[in-house]
Amino acid sequence: ARYLKWRYDFEGRPDGRGHCLVVASADRVLGMIGAEQVQLACGEQRIAALSLMDIMVQPELDGTGLGIWLNMAIFERNPVVIEIGANPNSLGLISRLFHRLPDRKVYVSPLSFSRFMANRFRITPLARLLALPANLTVALWRTVTARRRPARWFFHDIRPFDASVDRLFACRWAPEEITFVRSSNYLNWRLFGNPRATYKVFGAWRNGDMVCYGAYQSTLRQDGLRTVSLVDWLVDERFGIEGFKAMVRETIARAAGEKADIVTITPLHARSEACLLGLGFLGQTTEFNTVGIRCSDPSRWPQLYDGSRWFL
Repeated sequence: ARYLKWRYDFEGRPDGRGHCLVVASADRVLGMIGAEQVQLACGEQRIAALSLMDIMVQPELDGTGLGIWLNMAIFERNPVVIEIGANPNSLGLISRLFHRLPDRKVYVSPLSFSRFMANRFRITPLARLLALPANLTVALWRTVTARRRPARWFFHDIRPFDASVDRLFACRWAPEEITFVRSSNYLNWRLFGNPRATYKVFGAWRNGDMVCYGAYQSTLRQDGLRTVSLVDWLVDERFGIEGFKAMVRETIARAAGEKADIVTITPLHARSEACLLGLGFLGQTTEFNTVGIRCSDPSRWPQLYDGSRWFL
């Protein structure tokens, strides 16, 4: 209940960030669809959009078209709708109703093979022995490829955001590409208000100006591997790809300090992705990392249908 109240606006508040549309018969809920109000930035243009978050129907109604009807009801009310991510139940529906952009890739950087080997080989001394050369190789790779952070960058934890992140977004790297609008109010709600997830956020300052931030989540998987997932970031346009690399290296250093086994990033941005291999990441594909867009008038926003224009 706390999560739903945080995610969706049930009281009609002026600052409400989400909608929850419910279909009911008498007192029985048959299905629901939930979405977050967002703004997309494309150069100087701001486009109001709805980002679909949740869709559920009663199991006995599966296949009746209720899910499609819920989506169509959303489309009638909102000129631009975006979806990010799918599951086996929603993949077909998304492919039918949305223009599919390129799927996001999951980029994985291993930090330690010890627990992975322990899962494969129950004999602990053998697992440690097999993991040792792999761990040494990873450590050597990071030592050889490590670079000093940009001059006069100072990293600090962030909680909460202040107006400095608003200035950072105004002078962000790749301003011509399509991304979600970020602000201090939105980020404080998104990253610090969620009752169901905990994020850690850090930033870098140079001469008193915030020049980047990164937000990550640390989770323990069912197989025992601890994962640090970089979920959001911004970089000052003055530093571009080198600033992005510095921010990723800082994330890796923090993950290592937390004894994480792997670091993951799931972007849709060709220039960011191209440099991740040199930082020790390997790309993995999955059909469920979808990105779909639906416009009531595609001719009005043709750039939204061009996957090469996005920075997610």
